[in-house]
Amino acid sequence: MAMQNYIGTVYGGAVAAIAEMVSIACARTVVSEDKELFLGELSMSYLSGAQNNAEVLVDASVVRSGRNLTVVAVEFKLKKTEQLIYTARATFYNRPVAML
Repeated sequence: MAMQNYIGTVYGGAVAAIAEMVSIACARTVVSEDKELFLGELSMSYLSGAQNNAEVLVDASVVRSGRNLTVVAVEFKLKKTEQLIYTARATFYNRPVAML
């Protein structure tokens, strides 16, 4: 499978891509549309692995949002056991489009 690594769990790059997309959606709940979001940092912690067919719950929350910076935390848990398997923290820079 394309999304599976050599030990049979979901590829870490796929998890990071999902974390980034969820983080952007979460940040957009507090950052106005007239500001562009730029990903400054994405930190991932791979605590355990998820099999390809496992159902995973993803929860994101805004940790801090200011005039120029927004920080989002993301948690991935197995649906069956609610075991925490991955965490992510994304830092976004918010700048008005006109300033680009």
